[in-house]
Amino acid sequence: MLITFLRHATAEVGCLSLPDSDRALIDKGEKQVKRIAAFCLANGLIPESIYCSPLLRAQQTARILNQSLPGSPAPQTVSWLAIETATPTILTELSKLAQRGISDAWLVGHEPDFSTTISRLLGTTPDNIVIKKASLTRLDTNFSAQASAKLLWSIPCALMHQGQT
Repeated sequence: MLITFLRHATAEVGCLSLPDSDRALIDKGEKQVKRIAAFCLANGLIPESIYCSPLLRAQQTARILNQSLPGSPAPQTVSWLAIETATPTILTELSKLAQRGISDAWLVGHEPDFSTTISRLLGTTPDNIVIKKASLTRLDTNFSAQASAKLLWSIPCALMHQGQT
């Protein structure tokens, strides 16, 4: 199964008066998602399915991607992409998707959960993985025995140019 991790785009800075779950994308973040969508469209990267964290900034990222990328499916909100979900839980849910025949899942979520999950799949430590905001990271995963993966590519938004993968 192909899994594409999309870390949410740039959001409001956390502060004491605003709950973390309510942090919204700022203008820069909205532009980042539109750039990602243009890059995906130019390179034929259309998700089969999109799963999204329930937090506002991830919801906005997924919604803008869906609106800006013709042919992409509506995002599905899942609790297992909320911040601080245990890696084994995420891997179990991904394995269930693979068993259901999902061959291309896009996940919109957060750090450090993504770097921890990716590092587990690649058999390395989380210190070796850095997932930037508004970046795409694609793995070719295997859930037939112990979950494992091969890194296909990782592209930060700043390097996304139309027509190049």
